[in-house]
Formats: sequence, structure tokens, C-alpha cells
Amino acid sequence: MIVEQFIIIFTEIILVILLSYKCIKKCAPENIIIIPIIILLACTYIFFTINNKYIPLIFQISLILFGYIIPLVAIALQYNNIIIARKILYYRMKYLFNLKEYEQTINYINKLISYEGRKAEYLYILGICYKNLNDYINARDSFALATDLDKEDYKSYYELGRILDETNKRDTAIVMFNKAIKINQNFYEAREALGICFTRQGKFKEAVSVYKKALEKFPNSYELYYNIAIIELELEKLDEAKAAFKKAGEIKKDLYSAFYNLGNVHLMLEEYDEAINEYRKILTSGIYGPKAYYKIATAYAIKREYEKSMASLEYAIELDPIYIKKAKEDFVFSQMQNIINRYLIDKEILENKEKQRRNYMKNTFKIFSKKDILDEDYSKNYNPDSYQNKVDIKHA
Repeated sequence: MIVEQFIIIFTEIILVILLSYKCIKKCAPENIIIIPIIILLACTYIFFTINNKYIPLIFQISLILFGYIIPLVAIALQYNNIIIARKILYYRMKYLFNLKEYEQTINYINKLISYEGRKAEYLYILGICYKNLNDYINARDSFALATDLDKEDYKSYYELGRILDETNKRDTAIVMFNKAIKINQNFYEAREALGICFTRQGKFKEAVSVYKKALEKFPNSYELYYNIAIIELELEKLDEAKAAFKKAGEIKKDLYSAFYNLGNVHLMLEEYDEAINEYRKILTSGIYGPKAYYKIATAYAIKREYEKSMASLEYAIELDPIYIKKAKEDFVFSQMQNIINRYLIDKEILENKEKQRRNYMKNTFKIFSKKDILDEDYSKNYNPDSYQNKVDIKHA
């Protein structure tokens, strides 16, 4: 019996020491609540044992639960750096970050850092917050610190590269993008950003090389093909640009800009029928539709098929009147000026007739409305027994 009592009391003391040590070292305030409970239970147990009194069942259960199980769980969590109060703080921070409450997120991260010190994850999120608040200096410093703490943090390398790129420090940005790609070969955003960075520097060949290498990992990326096509077009490599635009359009069927540019390339290569076919694919587009009609008209004008050219030009003008002026100034339509002028005259005549018809209908509506009002007033004032009505009837 004495041995049992000694073991229980000794165990309680050890638990208190362990919890106190971790509380002081790891700043776990929840342990402060557990410690007095253990001490109270231990003192009560000593009181019962000294006076040889019966220990109630409810006290025995409380002693096992609050004196052993809960303290042991707390100790196990803390020795694995799982501190409940901080976990609540951490998940609260993540919740605010997902809600895009960046200023509050920063406050929570600063609290976590004060408890646990700097961590790459916290600094990465901190950098994203500062970036979205347009504080690029603090964002840059946060991402740089994150990479110092974790050399494998490819996301921080990428974000740091983006900030350096936007602040015209592109040589250093290229280094950051390359580090991110080296760590994670499947990091699409970093590969695309690297290509864009080379493009902004005017290093078109390097950019194309980056995009083509990225296609080995992402063969179904229409963005990569489109970017290659734009650069090849800039370098006047029309055949390469044509092939890339075509591939981008095959992958994404509603990529209207690819079909429009592909039509332009065909037009430059004097492949007029092919150009017309590409433009026809985007006639339903609100943005590219009018442009496509005008380009089709241009292609037919070059082919001297003036009726077809005028038919397409009419659609372009109906969708956007700006093409009237363009057609008058464009040398391609120099042989069609009489047709265009006749169309504009006929269009003006039709518009005048439509305007007259609308005015006529408007005036007719007003006349009928006025007549209806007079008839209504007459019917209200009509008295069959009046002298004037009797005279009218007699004359009738």
C-alpha cells in the first residue's frame, strides 16, 4: 500500500516537472491549467491516504483522467512540438490567409514567429501577403529569408524571381527561376516565367529554348506553343510561327487569338485561301469577329474577287463603323473605292428611309392617341337628353 502511494505521488511530481519544463521552454500556456489540477489531485489523494479514508469512485476516475491521461497526452504533443494553443493560432492564420485578409494574416504570423521562431512556411506566406499589399520590399525580404531557411523551397525562389523581374532585376530573377526549376522539374509556372523574363530582355532565342524544353514536360500546354509562335513571328520565322500557332489552336479550340494570328501569317506568306479559312473560325467572336471579316475582305481584295471582298467588308462595317475609314485608307481596296462609295450611299439612303418610317410611325401613334383622348372626352360629356343632341338627331 505504501509503495503504491509512493509511486502515485512520485509519478504526479514527475508529470508536474515535465509539464513545467516544457511550459517554460516551449511557451505552452495550456500546461499552466493542467499543473494545478495535478497538484490538487495529488494533495487530495495524500489527504485520503494519511487519514486511511475510502477514496470515492469519482475521485479515482478523476485521478486517472486528469492526473495521468491528460498530462501524458499534453507531454506527448509538446515533445513532438504540437502545442494546442499554437495550432489554433496557426489554423486561424491559414483561414485568414485563404480569406485574403492579408493584414490580419501578417499579425498572426508575427505572433507565431515570436513563439516558434522563423520558419520557411511562415515567411513564404508573409511574402505573399506583402506582395498582395504591394509592399514589394518586405515581400522580397520575406521570400529571401524563406530560401535561406529552406534551400528546397522552390515556391519562394519562384516568387522572389517574379518580384525581381517586376523590379527590373532580371538577371537575378533568371537565377531564382532556374533554382526553382532545378528543385522541381515539374514547376510549370517557373518555366513559363523564365521564358517571359528572357523575352523582356530581348533574348528571344533563349526564351524559345526555355519554352521548347518546357514542352518536353508539358506537351499539351497551348500557352507555351502560343508564346513560341509570338517570338518566332517577332523573329520573322513565319513557318515556325505558323506551326506553333496551329498547334496552340489544336489544343485549345477557342483560342481566337491563335487563329487570328495564324491567318495573319498565312496572309504574309500569300496563302490567301488558308488565311480565309483561319479567319472564318473566329467570326463569332465579339472581339476578333469584326477584325476577321475585315481580313477576309482584304484577302479577297488581293485575289481581285471584289464582290466577295465587299460582302465581308459590309459585315465588318456593320459590326464596327471604324472599318469604313480603314477601307478608304487601305491601299488594298484602292480598286474597290467606287463599290465602297456606292455601298455607303445606298446605306445612307436606307438609313434615311428607316428614319422617315420611324418618324411616320411615331407621328401616327401620336395622332391616334390624340383622337382616342378626344373620343373618350366626348363619350364622358355625352348626354342623350340634351337639346343639342336632339337637334343633331333631328337633322340626321
